[in-house]
Amino acid sequence: MRAGFIEKPEVAYFKEVEEPQIQNPTDVKIQVKVTGICGSEVHAYHGKHPFRIPPVVSGHEFSGVIVEVGSQVTKYRVGDRVTAEPHYGCGHCVECSEGHYNVCAAKKVLGSNGWSGSFGEFIVVPEQTVVKFDDGVTFEQGALIEPLAVGMHAVRQNDVSLGQNILIIGAGTIGLGVYLCAKIANPAKIIMADVVDNNLEIARKLGCTDTINSAKEDLEARVMEITGGVGADITFLAFGNAPVVEAAAKCTRRCGVISEIAIMPNGVGAPFGLIQNKELVVRGSNMYTRKDYEVVVDALNKGLIQTDLMISKIYPIEQMTEAMEMADKRTEPVVKVMMKF
Repeated sequence: MRAGFIEKPEVAYFKEVEEPQIQNPTDVKIQVKVTGICGSEVHAYHGKHPFRIPPVVSGHEFSGVIVEVGSQVTKYRVGDRVTAEPHYGCGHCVECSEGHYNVCAAKKVLGSNGWSGSFGEFIVVPEQTVVKFDDGVTFEQGALIEPLAVGMHAVRQNDVSLGQNILIIGAGTIGLGVYLCAKIANPAKIIMADVVDNNLEIARKLGCTDTINSAKEDLEARVMEITGGVGADITFLAFGNAPVVEAAAKCTRRCGVISEIAIMPNGVGAPFGLIQNKELVVRGSNMYTRKDYEVVVDALNKGLIQTDLMISKIYPIEQMTEAMEMADKRTEPVVKVMMKF
């Protein structure tokens, strides 16, 4: 099959690879139509991802069409337009039994550890992970369901609601996804902060009226100005390092919540004195569960989420090298880079 292949650090190209086949009666085979390039694939491209290790056919943000189903598959049929959760838990640990398979220590992740990912034209996934979407949702939109679900998980986890002031630090794919998902709940204010003017311009075009370039403005002062001196009820970290964590603690109101979505290495410092003094809650948010996917798909089916502005570049899979270089080096302003078959 046709595929985008990461051979070794900083070497990625198009090639023909072996096509995955159904192995279990509950497997579903999907022909990928569009796949996004995530930051985790860029990390894999540099050989710095903990489990997406070259050589690998990576990829986990995708949409496609079912082309084959196992003998025990009952919910889906050939021709369905679908995506899938790119992970599943072991099914028997405490976390899985409580429905938190997204944090299962033994979970399997698409595009890693021998599970051929969506940079390949065909993938095989368990029926339990498959999520169908309507004909009115484009394949490009379908390939955004995964990153949108990341945002929806954090939004649902923190019960975003009317009257709240929301701050989102980081206006890339995940941050914009948080914005679009939070917007559905109609909070009082949604403030987006970034250091890239292009990302903030996209946020404004999506309807965000309060944007802050924190490289040019005092983030805390502007947040306090917008919120009448109170601060944010919930601050979502869609980008993270030690200065950002400190800024979040300053901008979040007393007894507020910091939702940590960004991938940060262990050892990043946090202002624990401020966290303790203000009784802040710091809550991790790890990927998603099926309900998050279903809520996103329902919103897309109903036209409640606008996604077109998030898609910056779409390359044919044969241009894998160019696509990875754009996602990595960002030689022009981009949010989401995709590839199509």
